[in-house]
Amino acid sequence: MANKTNRTDRTNQAAARKSAGTWPRIIAVDADGKAARIRAERLEIELGDGRKLLLAFPEKAWGDLEIEAETDDDNAVPMLSLQPGACNLMTLRVDVHHDMSFVEPLALPAGEHPPVLKLQVQKAVEGEDKANCPKKNHIRRWAAAALRASAQVTVRLVGEAEGRALNRDYRGKDYATNVLTFAYAEGEDLPGLPAAAADVPLAGDLVLCVPVVVREAAAQGKTLEAHFAHLVVHGMLHLQGYDHENETEAAEMEALETAILRELGYADPYALSA
Repeated sequence: MANKTNRTDRTNQAAARKSAGTWPRIIAVDADGKAARIRAERLEIELGDGRKLLLAFPEKAWGDLEIEAETDDDNAVPMLSLQPGACNLMTLRVDVHHDMSFVEPLALPAGEHPPVLKLQVQKAVEGEDKANCPKKNHIRRWAAAALRASAQVTVRLVGEAEGRALNRDYRGKDYATNVLTFAYAEGEDLPGLPAAAADVPLAGDLVLCVPVVVREAAAQGKTLEAHFAHLVVHGMLHLQGYDHENETEAAEMEALETAILRELGYADPYALSA
């Protein structure tokens, strides 16, 4: 009996070791109560009428669940609303609103006001590239951290072909690069992208080539999130006039990037890639 018990304990311990680190575990249950286990880090639920609910499980989080609403209509804004049902139950609703506009901050009489970021995110990718895209709320957080003055910014996530075409047409380099920055210094518009607003002192576009960012993150031993964060911060600083044409400029820009990323909770990107 003792030998059998020991074997059972060893089997249980081995199973526990094998399952360690595999959380979260997702169980899908159909209308008949039949359960099926799913291995996933992100769930996409299509609700119809172009509405989609994205559920993501942050890495190294404890019981956290990120919920994001999306819509196929670029001119609409998806909105989440919660209705409490009990202490451990709530109803989540996804609505789509049209003709929404930004509310300008009140003109307070005194004191310094934080810069206002008007952000649009475009995902011109499909399949694996789309799955690798960062979430809009993450992009907003990274961009806002690097913001020094109010700005209107479009962040466009593209595939290899569009990234290469833009780099070739506007920089004369026939390959896709990780991030491109287009600043509207004189009100000039980039064809195919939204026009800059005349009442915003700083406006421009950041174009991130998703497959290039994925390859670079793997080659440099970084998480994809950390590398995207670095490139958004890098592009935002370019948009505001920072550059790295010489050693002095490069040292200043890299120090500022490292400080901003540290505040966001990421390691020094240049130390990792050295």
